[in-house]
Amino acid sequence: MQPLADLWQAIPAALHDPVALASDPEYLDRNYGGILIVWDRLFGSFQPELHRPTYGLTTRVGTHRIVRLQTHEYAAIVRDVRRTPRLRDKLGYVFGPPGWQPDTASAETCPV
Repeated sequence: MQPLADLWQAIPAALHDPVALASDPEYLDRNYGGILIVWDRLFGSFQPELHRPTYGLTTRVGTHRIVRLQTHEYAAIVRDVRRTPRLRDKLGYVFGPPGWQPDTASAETCPV
């Protein structure tokens, strides 16, 4: 039965899906392995379900318009990139994890 148990760990199953859809901070950007959950295990993004997940968005959007719902995060990233003067911070907003913020202490001392 061990080979079957190993296979179960490699295939994304119903037990991995709730984490991928959750809005809890510990579940963000986790379990997106696609066809094989082994990618999440290799890249360190696998997260077992620790508690019943909370589903939904991390912030309120305030609309039911589908186009706005699909694009509001991209608009927020563009706003953040335009607002910050440092290239390092611009790249952080684009490539950083959800909710990334520049380190204000280093931004004040290093005007690059």
